[in-house]
Amino acid sequence: MDNQVCAVIVTYNAAEALLDNIAAVRPQVSRMVIVDNASKPAGVNLVLRSGLEAGCEVILNDFNLGIAKALNAGIRYAESQACKEVVFFDQDSVVGDDRYIASMLQTYEGSNRSHRVAIVAPRYLDRASGATLPLPKNRDGNLLTAMTSGILVPIRIFETLGLHEESLYMDYVDTEFSLRCRRAGYAIVEAPGAILLHSWGRRTKHNLFGRGFSSTNHNANRRYYITRNRLLLMRRYWRDWRWFVREMRAFGVELFKIVLVEENKLEKLRHVKRGFADALSNKTGPRIAL
Repeated sequence: MDNQVCAVIVTYNAAEALLDNIAAVRPQVSRMVIVDNASKPAGVNLVLRSGLEAGCEVILNDFNLGIAKALNAGIRYAESQACKEVVFFDQDSVVGDDRYIASMLQTYEGSNRSHRVAIVAPRYLDRASGATLPLPKNRDGNLLTAMTSGILVPIRIFETLGLHEESLYMDYVDTEFSLRCRRAGYAIVEAPGAILLHSWGRRTKHNLFGRGFSSTNHNANRRYYITRNRLLLMRRYWRDWRWFVREMRAFGVELFKIVLVEENKLEKLRHVKRGFADALSNKTGPRIAL
């Protein structure tokens, strides 16, 4: 490819679906690196085979170092290859077509303030239902935050603002980076022509008084990290009031769903309580095994 984009894919016990995304993305970028976070032998073998077939770099971590460290390892590789942009993918995401990267670059380069754009995000479609995920936007039409999977970030942004915050370990790493970018005066824009097919985990659908809703069903350990990191960031970025209010509302709604429809309620609520306590004590890092 004549671009200077490096694709970074983070894996953990990946399934065969990983091959679909690698096959779709590899022809669109100049470099690719797969960072594996200590998968089981079957997952490691899949990653090694995928890397060999695609002709890309593979980094195997001896332990699950968390999403932030894995992403940062990919960024450092991209820097070592003199790449100008990096695009991140989860192991279960697939680009919509062969113009995905071109559409992302076109949006970035076509922005009236491209020098002040930190993140370009795609449009997300649920792989199971085909439904569009609406992303939270500010009054100016730009995004409040962006998910990691599918986004494009110029390397110079990391050189200016620093890498992902590794102390968060898991969950809200992308949110923190988004908020940090916006606090520094950068914009997060959406590329309307770039579609990413993404799986939203073990979501279940429910109905209450004739109104439908879905629940994420994150396990108790994930609930700890979600709660802890959400509250840590709410304390740090409380002046970002549009985001803050959304998070306050989301916290209450998720607790309601856990009590109403999810399994292992008591265990999840205990982990929420521990996450709340650790956030108040400013405790970070990998405190519970995933």
